[in-house]
Amino acid sequence: MTEATIFKTLSINELKTGMFVSEVILRERKNKVKNQGRVNSQRTIESLKKQGVTQVIIKCEDDETSSAQPIENSEETPQQNIETDQSSIVDPTQNKLTAEASSLDQEFSRSCEIYDNTTKNIQSLFNHARAQKALSPEAINLLASEITDSVVRNEYAITILTRIRHHSTYQWEHATNCAILVCGFALFLGLNKDTAQKMTLGALLHDIGVAKVPKGIIEKPSKLTTNEMDVVKKHLAWGHQLCKKDGFNDPILMDMLINHHERLDGSGYPRGLKKEKLSKLARITAIVDVYDAMTGDKNYKKGLPPISALRHLLGDKNKFDQEIVQQFIKYLGVHPVGSFVELSNDKIAIVVEGNRNEPLKPKVKIFFSLKLQNYIKIKDCDLSKDPVTILASVHADAHNINSAKVINDILN
Repeated sequence: MTEATIFKTLSINELKTGMFVSEVILRERKNKVKNQGRVNSQRTIESLKKQGVTQVIIKCEDDETSSAQPIENSEETPQQNIETDQSSIVDPTQNKLTAEASSLDQEFSRSCEIYDNTTKNIQSLFNHARAQKALSPEAINLLASEITDSVVRNEYAITILTRIRHHSTYQWEHATNCAILVCGFALFLGLNKDTAQKMTLGALLHDIGVAKVPKGIIEKPSKLTTNEMDVVKKHLAWGHQLCKKDGFNDPILMDMLINHHERLDGSGYPRGLKKEKLSKLARITAIVDVYDAMTGDKNYKKGLPPISALRHLLGDKNKFDQEIVQQFIKYLGVHPVGSFVELSNDKIAIVVEGNRNEPLKPKVKIFFSLKLQNYIKIKDCDLSKDPVTILASVHADAHNINSAKVINDILN
């Protein structure tokens, strides 16, 4: 009598050619294989890793069934094994578990996990680069995929987190924030999801060469000397070397990494390229990089409010592509999500959802009374339907508001 089939869960690293896969698991979520099949090459295993598969459920068969021909040679189900039909594995960027639209409340807790995980991984990545250890294309591609999926599900949930700034972790958060903003902006511009994910990867790695710049230079509170600035400029070449050595050679990534400090008037570095030689991708990256850098808290300097950074980009017409700056402002909104604003009813609110038809009338959550100088019961307010208006942007420190606590308390 033939023994009953037994199913066994393995980590993706334990999967070997010849095994029969019936299900895949992405970070503890099971995903059915449309066409179950036997793994016929190492290339298939590597492909599953790139898709974010962490575990697989395999069918442990007896001698009779295990000797069966691979699915690709079966007359009943021709050309449907895992290798020859990549759609047989549910793509984590397309299945409902990861890409279906979510409300802000539904997505926020998940986006917090993605943001924290990405930031920790970027820190490890910088440490590896500093120690001359190899970077992992699979791991970093997975981070880019998770960010992209979160933005697709709800563009505001993870973007709000870019407003929680910690001076001690600026470098890692800068990479994560740029990735989130680049991804959302790319999709806003109408670029397809695959391109947006490649740009997300490029943003995660755009400053990887900074890992080799001495900490004393990076954290110096005063103006850098000419020699120190020359060292900083080397981070582009160092980043290029690190990425190329470890198999990152996509032209989108390389363009973002090498050219994000170039400026339209030729005043940038490393090559002093002028606008006619700068791609739209390089111009986008430059704008996002400067915006996040200006709004981020550093050890020696508080970040500016978003509106001040946007004004700077608008005012520097010789350096930044003004058409893209205008589009970036339309994408972010005059008051980006996560911003604190003073309302005409003497209250302070946090912007939680933008309004591209009426940028000055986003959705907000009111949480603080200026009269009482204290927190109040949270109230949802859609400014497109409420007579209350925004008077000005507010810096959290001006009222001793803990940004991270407020955002987490309001949305979790």
